[in-house]
Amino acid sequence: MSEETVHLALFTDIDPATKAIDKLRELGIKDKDMSIISSMPYSDRMLGRPMTWTQVPKLALIGFGIGFVISLLLNFGTPLQYPIRVGNMPYLPIPTTLVLTFEISMLGLLGFTFLGVIWESAFPSFGPKIYHPEISNGRIAVVFNCPPEIHTQAHEALAALGAEWMHRTEAKPL
Repeated sequence: MSEETVHLALFTDIDPATKAIDKLRELGIKDKDMSIISSMPYSDRMLGRPMTWTQVPKLALIGFGIGFVISLLLNFGTPLQYPIRVGNMPYLPIPTTLVLTFEISMLGLLGFTFLGVIWESAFPSFGPKIYHPEISNGRIAVVFNCPPEIHTQAHEALAALGAEWMHRTEAKPL
């Protein structure tokens, strides 16, 4: 099997970049092998790409569940383990239990959300980064993995669509 290489094409506007993505699909390059880098946050729908799904909401719910269980163990387990009668209060007072249950559940939710965002953003990342200084000046970069057999076809097709600059990068495949 041939070794894939990473290519970067710069466009001045979103429309040619969207057409470039469609053209790369026609050449047989999969969506997972393409990426867009821009100084503006374009949505997947604007680029004609499939919606990216994240695992962060699932992790947040798991964190909430763990926090909820821990809060119930602390709120109900501790008074049952060490019963101390204070005044005329019951061993398991509900109003204070509700506040602590909410706080500890939210702590679990926030903690797992934070860890999920760090995990999904592949932090820390030590490999070479794909970038061009013109991206900061408003250009849109289409980065894609390409097998050597279709290098020239991809370069010609993207140049015909208005790519200002095409280059093979030295980074590892996406």
